[in-house]
Amino acid sequence: MGRIIIDLNNPKSKYFITQNEELISKYLSGIQDGNIVNELISKVIYDELILYVEEEFMYFSLCKTNYNTISQNTFLELQNNTLLPQFLQYSENMYVNFDYKNDKFINSELEENYLKNNIPCLVHLDKNILIFYILDDNDVFFTIPQ
Repeated sequence: MGRIIIDLNNPKSKYFITQNEELISKYLSGIQDGNIVNELISKVIYDELILYVEEEFMYFSLCKTNYNTISQNTFLELQNNTLLPQFLQYSENMYVNFDYKNDKFINSELEENYLKNNIPCLVHLDKNILIFYILDDNDVFFTIPQ
């Protein structure tokens, strides 16, 4: 598993805030409907996350499906299967790009085996901080800031 923390107020890309100012303002003002959340996550992945990962990491696979709020049951199931850290507490501000059924990642839109074409990810939105939990065994592609 990889964990990447991105601060919307202090991005690595000097252009990220100016290019996405309206979207960031909507999100920080409390407008957090599904469309805004998905657009924000997508922009962060394409404009900011790429600065945290190795070139070989297929970051665009994180955007192939929409992000939806994770249920508490699914969250606990992932923790019980050691796919999420035990210290992590459930929040309604956590979004995933997969369904998890019978210990398998499933594409919620296509109902196919998720791992064939996608990378499972949980994104925790906590005010101006986005924490990406990449649920992939191969974490050699990450440069995680301290």
